[in-house]
Amino acid sequence: MKLGAPSWISALLLAVLAFPGLGNSRALAQDGAPQKEEAADTPVPATPAKAPAAEAADAPTAKEKELLEQIRKLKAPRWRSFGACQYDWTAWRLSAKGVRTTSYRCGDPPITGHVAVFCPSLRISRQVADAQWESWRLPLSLGESAATGGEDQMVANLCANARPVPNAATDAPAQPGAVSKPKASPASTKPATKPATKPDTKPAP
Repeated sequence: MKLGAPSWISALLLAVLAFPGLGNSRALAQDGAPQKEEAADTPVPATPAKAPAAEAADAPTAKEKELLEQIRKLKAPRWRSFGACQYDWTAWRLSAKGVRTTSYRCGDPPITGHVAVFCPSLRISRQVADAQWESWRLPLSLGESAATGGEDQMVANLCANARPVPNAATDAPAQPGAVSKPKASPASTKPATKPATKPDTKPAP
């Protein structure tokens, strides 16, 4: 037996009224599903672990700084290269007049000798083997000399890190190792000729 449209609608309304949870269960299921998915996809923020505060190191004392500088120097290589020459960096000697000297070797086979540096005027002098010291001059660069070029870098490195000499003169002293010539004695003040004799004033006989 077929029901007409009004009868079919009436039957459906009766079913909904008889079972009120039937219509809402589907809607609740549809409404609840996305909430569960969002909850599953949303990451839970992790609480960052507190790192222990680093203990502040005490600043080194003046004595510690001095010892650290000595350790750094002891670790440094003995010979330092500038251009074609090597300099004995641990053997620098300081004279009373502010001249610093050390040994050097250049080329292969090496030419050995001594070098002197006067930092106030940035001048150097060389001595090859047992020869005489050269005159004071400005250090040469790599472009100026293939044999001893790099002197400018050596002098800059040495004088920038050397302790200043108190009351140092700005003019370079006599050449290192050179024997100063004695001063010439003043000329004699005695007259070269005898004074003229007085003329004879006696009358002629």
